[in-house]
Amino acid sequence: MIVPPEARRAQGDAAEERACRHLEGAGFTIAGKNYRTRGGEIDIVARKGELLVFVEVRSRGDADFGTPEETVTHSKRRRIIAAARRYLATVSPSSWREARFDVIAIEGVGNAAVLRHYPAAFDAKGKIL
Repeated sequence: MIVPPEARRAQGDAAEERACRHLEGAGFTIAGKNYRTRGGEIDIVARKGELLVFVEVRSRGDADFGTPEETVTHSKRRRIIAAARRYLATVSPSSWREARFDVIAIEGVGNAAVLRHYPAAFDAKGKIL
């Protein structure tokens, strides 16, 4: 089934909002959303104390063609890492001590959608942990 771009964007926005609520419930503060650079984008930048977390949010209505987390490819991870480096250049080095890359996968629709959070899903070289 072909989904129109505006419906796909709305689904992505809803998934990011749900991910933000999940992170806030886990004690994080949302420092930014949809940080875009020339080479990539970070869906959510969250903070807990001196920890900065760059979060990639992926969603799928069903797993007929794989799970949402499987779509975070090596090239996608490299683009996220490049955007994170640019983001870090804009904040004071004294405002954070540690940074990590998380993935939040949302599968399903509506109230039946399942959220899976993978803290430290990959490292700064793009290697899956």
